[in-house]
Amino acid sequence: MPNENGNNNETVNIRPAVGYLSILQAINYRAWYAIAEFVDNSIQSYIDNKSKLKKLHGNNFKLKIAIYVSKSKIQIIDNAAGINEKDFPRAFRAAARPENRKGLSEFGMGMKTAACWFSPFWIVKTKPLDEKELKIVKFDIKNIVRDEIEELEIKKSPLSLKQHYTEITLTNLIKVPHGQTIKRMKDHLSSMYRCFIEKNEVEIRYNNEKLKYETPEILEAPYFKDVDEEKKNPKKIYWHKKLDFKYGKKYTATGYIAIRETASTKHAGFALFRRNRLIKGVGENEGYRPLEIFKAPNSFIYQRVFGEIHLDDEKVTHTKDGFQWTLEEESEFLKKLKEISEKAPKPILSQSDRFRKDRRSRDLKIQSEEGLESSIKKIQGGIASLEDFKPPKQADLSEKIPEAKSKQKRKKTVRFEGNNWVIEQILNYDKSEMEWLKISEIGKRKKEIQIQISMTMGFTSQYFGDQPDEIEGMLLLASYIALAEVVARSRGDAKAHNVRMYLNEILRTQPPPLEY
Repeated sequence: MPNENGNNNETVNIRPAVGYLSILQAINYRAWYAIAEFVDNSIQSYIDNKSKLKKLHGNNFKLKIAIYVSKSKIQIIDNAAGINEKDFPRAFRAAARPENRKGLSEFGMGMKTAACWFSPFWIVKTKPLDEKELKIVKFDIKNIVRDEIEELEIKKSPLSLKQHYTEITLTNLIKVPHGQTIKRMKDHLSSMYRCFIEKNEVEIRYNNEKLKYETPEILEAPYFKDVDEEKKNPKKIYWHKKLDFKYGKKYTATGYIAIRETASTKHAGFALFRRNRLIKGVGENEGYRPLEIFKAPNSFIYQRVFGEIHLDDEKVTHTKDGFQWTLEEESEFLKKLKEISEKAPKPILSQSDRFRKDRRSRDLKIQSEEGLESSIKKIQGGIASLEDFKPPKQADLSEKIPEAKSKQKRKKTVRFEGNNWVIEQILNYDKSEMEWLKISEIGKRKKEIQIQISMTMGFTSQYFGDQPDEIEGMLLLASYIALAEVVARSRGDAKAHNVRMYLNEILRTQPPPLEY
């Protein structure tokens, strides 16, 4: 039909409510969920046309989605099947739902909502599979609203029948991802589409960086009761359990629950999927951890239990960042999940809760025996290194520790005996450092205390692991030694430094052999 300029170029109808487009930027989105709307469309286009795409390109065909983000524009480009003639009017009209509502694009809002949230001006270029023309549509929201435009011109140009893609370009950005948002966007997208990435069906790149997802290592350990009962050679169990149960009147949950090999407050928790797309539990500190199962944040369950649960029948919010289930539905889901998780022979929750306690029973006793035998042999060398060593009579701690070339540090203000003490922990990675523990103490009532630990000396690297809790234990021990010295000095002990000096001398002269 003729457009507003009187020519005969084709147009696409964007009714019913063009004014609606101007308010979409106010929707409560987060950047990764907005980008995910474009990714959803690309994946759904691939799913709907998989057989055709593989027939054209062979069985090794892979969907590729490229996301480019800069200060001036955002681009999303895919090699899916494009927007065909039949779906074209619906694709550009707000709230026009697709015929197939069982896929990832079910509300008819994704592209429009996400694009308007980022930008008032955007261009869609699409070359549909099995069609001979490239189609280009430009959205200028300001002009659309001002002039009450209800139809947009479609620019067409001939293109090879074999070509197929969609390219969306957003400019004049209202919201520009930057800083931590960039990192979180990459992490969230790789997590959100892990099912497709792991199957090697989809490749997603962010500014040319290929997104990957790594599933946490799962615990293999004896059942805690076998350890407590001191059974001989208790069997190690792979702490992973498949899930498949019904709840409510019509809902099914599938997936798995497991125990992490390494505890993590940030990364534990459930990831809830719908149609292989992650809905809830996306990213660090955002795992689905209901109190009914995970207890308090300082519990072992909270740090170790994780899983992937698929709820394909549940309804989701239009932004696809949550479920629309009722309180009753969620309660029944959690009740059954908890029951199944605790069923023999793999009671996941109990094992997770008791796992640390196990380490203080028979298994630890065996390992401790080996450590005891090894350490007693090294005592002589350590004490011998002090024969000719005499610490200085006084220790001057009034100057700050020189800045290390390679370091990490954190500060915290604490209260002690009615005064504020600023404590700074410094991890020194310089290989030339020869003192394991250094202290600086400035001020009297309001003290500034620096505690530096060498992370590259043989003692540290040999005997303290690389896990957060192991590092934490070492840092706390070193810090407590340092603070004990500071407190002793404040109470008049002029030789409080001697223990630290002797300790540093032993660790300097008696480094353990590094074993790789």
